[in-house]
Amino acid sequence: MSPVTRRILLYWLLLLVPTCAVGVGAIQLLRREQARIAEQEGYASEARRAAVTARAGLIVENVELLAGDVQAGLLDGLAALPARDLEAELTEWNRANPLVRVAFRARSDGTVLHVAAAGDSGEVAGFRRRAAAAWTPVPPWRTPARAEEESVSKATFSAGSATTAANKDELTARLQATANVSKLQSARRDAQSAARARSMDYAAPAAAAPRVVAEEKDSDATEAAPRVLQRGWMPWSHEGRLHVFGWVERTDGVLGVELELAALIARLGAALPGETGAGEGFALLDERGRVMHQVGFVPRDQLGLAEIPVANEALRGWKVVAYVDAPLGQRSAGTGFLVLGSVLVGILLVAILAGGSLLFWQARRSAAEAAHKTSFVANVSHEFKTPLTTIRLYAELLENGRVADPERRADYLRTIGRETQRLARLVGNVLDFSRLEQGRKKFVREALDLRGELARLIETQQPRFAELGLVLRPELPDGEVEIATDRDAVGQIVLNLIDNAAKYGAAGGEVVVRLASGVGLAGVRIEVLDRGPGVPAAHRERIFEKFHRVDDALTAEHAGAGLGLSIARQLARGLGGELRHAPREGGGAAFILELP
Repeated sequence: MSPVTRRILLYWLLLLVPTCAVGVGAIQLLRREQARIAEQEGYASEARRAAVTARAGLIVENVELLAGDVQAGLLDGLAALPARDLEAELTEWNRANPLVRVAFRARSDGTVLHVAAAGDSGEVAGFRRRAAAAWTPVPPWRTPARAEEESVSKATFSAGSATTAANKDELTARLQATANVSKLQSARRDAQSAARARSMDYAAPAAAAPRVVAEEKDSDATEAAPRVLQRGWMPWSHEGRLHVFGWVERTDGVLGVELELAALIARLGAALPGETGAGEGFALLDERGRVMHQVGFVPRDQLGLAEIPVANEALRGWKVVAYVDAPLGQRSAGTGFLVLGSVLVGILLVAILAGGSLLFWQARRSAAEAAHKTSFVANVSHEFKTPLTTIRLYAELLENGRVADPERRADYLRTIGRETQRLARLVGNVLDFSRLEQGRKKFVREALDLRGELARLIETQQPRFAELGLVLRPELPDGEVEIATDRDAVGQIVLNLIDNAAKYGAAGGEVVVRLASGVGLAGVRIEVLDRGPGVPAAHRERIFEKFHRVDDALTAEHAGAGLGLSIARQLARGLGGELRHAPREGGGAAFILELP
């Protein structure tokens, strides 16, 4: 492993190890935070479910209170009916009370004496069939166990007459804990008023009469309100439908009603809260599982969080179901936080690696450019030293008069001239490179006969090529080829291409300069062709990079600074054209300059 490779590996380790350590530590912290959030969300979820379940239980109590108020009110109304004109009073009470479907009078043995029902005789006949089926073998008031049970039920659900003061205080305190207390209390008052619509009429005249009249009518009052022996309710399913009978056994017989369930169900909607929390819902279901009332989030295909049955004989099989928007275990608490945190950590790590890689790449590039510049300075110094040495040697010989032959003196002078031109080109390349790098290169465009300019340049280079044993052959069209461009820039490009061909294509024996314009071309095209070894495929694009040479050693066979082709391409692009390389058919290289 080379020192450079070891140094690169060390740099990468110094970058990767801390970055990976930061990433692992951040992920561990995120996981711990996720676990903490999940635990907190679990506690919050359990608390929410407990609150929703408790609220469902409160709704059940509200339903039971409303149903109990209706039941108690109806039985109180039956108990308050006067004995005089009883059948007429039953008929009027049935007509005036929307909660009563049928009112009836019966004997203690279950024989129905009178039925008061709205509508045609079909309702009366239907009631008699239902009563006969429900009261076989004995009516409910003749069953001691049921009578005792109904007495207990009445004491449980009748908030108006059988709930103790302590229970009232407890229920009131629980109801006031919700935001719907006023709604429920209003519904209860309405239910009680509707259930006792007729019973209050019988007490009013007695309250308004003078005391003396009341004393005289003492016996009539006793006759108007016979003593109640027992009372209760009985649910009964007939032909797939629920029917509920209420009865009061008095000393003068049995009075009863069949509850109008539709009216009761309509009033039960007040037991549900007017507002629910986000993602919460409650539904009141009948014995068949049909939704009678609902509020909030009630999905069709999701099991409820809690199902609480309604403990009321009139609503046997009914229940309140509570829902929340996510069942247990459906959501992964804190996952979103972990995902988002992981993404942010990943972005941070990528940014660190990308920034470090960019800095590392920039450092390598700067180091490579520094090495190229060092090589460039060495090559330029070598390029300058050779012609300067020749010029100084020949100038000293001529100055000291050591060359007597006129022909040799002329040859020395020509050599000094050529080396001076070579130095001028080197200095020009360095100056052009500096201006191009700093963006200070100015182009002066003017009308130019490109054919004439190329002919002049080729003519000035012919002696140098002849000394090298090369043939510089022009292939120029007849007539002028005029374009608007910078004369010096075009001359610099062509001279650099010719110099490059003279260095690397000398083995081929010839260099061709070709000018083409006209049909099929958007501008003009100058081609410099040689028969040298060509450019390796790996270097065909890199030869236009600054300081790049296929062989950049000081002992290379061909001297150079690695700037000629780079400067030529930059000048071509500055003129709005392009310079590219292509292999020449038959061997060699072709450099193609295209100008607009």
